[in-house]
Amino acid sequence: MGTTAGKHFHRKQWLSVQQAISHLSALAEEPLTSAHLAELAEEQLLDLYWYRPGQKLTFQDRIGIQELVEPLRLCTDNRSDWRAIVGILRHNPALPAYEQDTPLLEDAEGNRLRITFDYNQRPEPYSSRWYPSLAELVLKRSDLEQLEPRLFSPQETDSSLERQLLLDVIWQLEQLALNGKHHSVSWLADQLANDSPSLDRNDCEQVLLAAEHQHAQPRAH
Repeated sequence: MGTTAGKHFHRKQWLSVQQAISHLSALAEEPLTSAHLAELAEEQLLDLYWYRPGQKLTFQDRIGIQELVEPLRLCTDNRSDWRAIVGILRHNPALPAYEQDTPLLEDAEGNRLRITFDYNQRPEPYSSRWYPSLAELVLKRSDLEQLEPRLFSPQETDSSLERQLLLDVIWQLEQLALNGKHHSVSWLADQLANDSPSLDRNDCEQVLLAAEHQHAQPRAH
């Protein structure tokens, strides 16, 4: 039963590196490789997750050990660690910089963790087992879907004109929504985020404020 649940969980929410490459290749209508994912990760546009079922983990700032039962995000805080992880996508196995060095992980609650081993199962000090292998790197399906418009939007679009036009339209819609009701931009951002869970409330407010700023600027004729 545990195996079936694991497969269901992995298929619905997560993609292996190869699945992500196949998906993007189909959209791009040209063959891509994991090096293309490495470029996105290098620019920190794409989060990478480590999935090694059964691996033991220790908390960074408190006592406790738990088992890895779902992918955890690999943190970008340490540049040398992140370069090594990105290198895995280029088929360069990562080796610890020093004895028992491991990359930092973060769970959904923001807890920072590192992998650990029982003494009799511990790999050699500089073994690649302290880092994920290519097969153990996974991507969140929703992250990739959010990147798709950016990756495959027409390059010839005049982005400055498009941005100005969008902000003008947003400002006009904002006035329609707020007209005569004495509500604030903050209130409207709350409504948008509540009505559409995929929208981040802070992002909504920033867009609305940008629209107001755009409208307040003197227009060239």
